[in-house]
Amino acid sequence: MRRVSAFLDVVARTLEIVLALLFVALFLVTMLNIVLRNVGGVAWMWIPALSRLTFIWIVFLGIIVAYRRGDHLVVDALVKRLGGRARKAVTLATHGLLLPFAVMLFVYGREIALVRMRVRFDTWHWPTGWAYMAVPFAAAILLAFVLERLVTTALERPEP
Repeated sequence: MRRVSAFLDVVARTLEIVLALLFVALFLVTMLNIVLRNVGGVAWMWIPALSRLTFIWIVFLGIIVAYRRGDHLVVDALVKRLGGRARKAVTLATHGLLLPFAVMLFVYGREIALVRMRVRFDTWHWPTGWAYMAVPFAAAILLAFVLERLVTTALERPEP
């Protein structure tokens, strides 16, 4: 299990780097758009499409990185007051509830992305489905993260 956890840690760190690059790209393109419109009176029509594409990927990748870090779904005031076995049960239930959600995100996100592959961006010849592929991609990684968290939690000995 340690190898799996180490591999998923590398995946999460890689996603953090990708997120940072996407965020910088979104920021720079947005600033470029503002400067071009206000200073030059020019509007590049591809900028909103690129902004939408990067924003969707940032949101979905950000969700799974936050989950991996334990910064998502954290309401621990009650859980900290519970005993070891009860805390473990609540933790397993909380993360277990994510499994069907992640499966639904994968299945329906894939369907939507495939449908959107027939719809082009207004100014590009790229399908909008590439933006929506973020949903099944993130869901697949979320499934791996959730399963790993469930297994490690189940194998832990509860604190007294």
